Amino acid sequence: MSSIRIPIIAAALLLAACANHDGRYEPACIAYEGDTIDLRKGRFEWDRFTDQRSIDAEGKVVDPFPDYPKAGAFRLDSGQLAFVMADGTKLARWHPVTHAGRQYLLTTEQHDEFMASQAMPDCALRRTDEQS
Repeated sequence: MSSIRIPIIAAALLLAACANHDGRYEPACIAYEGDTIDLRKGRFEWDRFTDQRSIDAEGKVVDPFPDYPKAGAFRLDSGQLAFVMADGTKLARWHPVTHAGRQYLLTTEQHDEFMASQAMPDCALRRTDEQS
């Protein structure tokens, strides 16, 4: 009986870890270009945006981020969120951080900066759907 409990407990902890980070993350500043990430039930959708528009020689608008949005599964691994697309491609890891009562997702560079200064980097992705 105890051998059945261990996988159930492990699965429950994994789901809780993912659910704890579920939400929409957007730049914490007025941004004209950046990322948005939606995390829901172990799945992610990562999109990029910009207000800049480029036009090709034929007068058509050029998509500045042709490979986005990206989607797949995420999991908590060594305190980082690992994003894996359906084809198995691993994307950059994000660091979930709670600071001043708000949840953030930081790139590795931003996380290193935060750890050194304890100041949240400008325009870090902040969870925007939290209830205050």
